[in-house]
Amino acid sequence: MPEEEEVREELFRCPYCNSGFRDKEKLSKHIDRIHLGSGLLEGDARKW
Repeated sequence: MPEEEEVREELFRCPYCNSGFRDKEKLSKHIDRIHLGSGLLEGDARKW
């Protein structure tokens, strides 16, 4: 029986909490919602 190859998936890491995401869009949404507050990166600067 051949050896199974280890599958390593490259993840995009959050610079704030090191959570891993499969694509940049999910990482961006995570940062917006959890670390910065919803709306800042969409141009809504009212809170800031």
